[in-house]
Amino acid sequence: MNRTSTIVTTVALAAAAIASVAVAHHSTSMYDRSQPLTIAAEVVEFRWVNPHSYLTVVETSERSGDAAKTWSIEMSSPGVLTRSGWSKRTFNPGDKITLKFGPLRNGDRGGIFLEATLADGTVMTYSTELPTE
Repeated sequence: MNRTSTIVTTVALAAAAIASVAVAHHSTSMYDRSQPLTIAAEVVEFRWVNPHSYLTVVETSERSGDAAKTWSIEMSSPGVLTRSGWSKRTFNPGDKITLKFGPLRNGDRGGIFLEATLADGTVMTYSTELPTE
């Protein structure tokens, strides 16, 4: 094999490896959207970061029992959230919200965001579809 063939083969293998990681990264199969949970919660932290924003909340629902349950909720990117009318100030520590999410299938306290109702009644959702206008 000559030097050019070796370089081309190496680059092709590297590209294939990166592509497989990127596809795996965007899987949401670990979340159960078919069995959503809805909880009353207080915001602990809203991380407005790429590639995914995160919302950390403490459940205040009666179903949580005596022990406070902390949930980590994955969202889309700040770009997608911005197109849906969000900002980095949509959630602030101490905000009381009603949160609907698809929980982790393994039972850990995490999930994928579906919607949240703010104290003023505003329902926050987002779409990963690009505008068609």
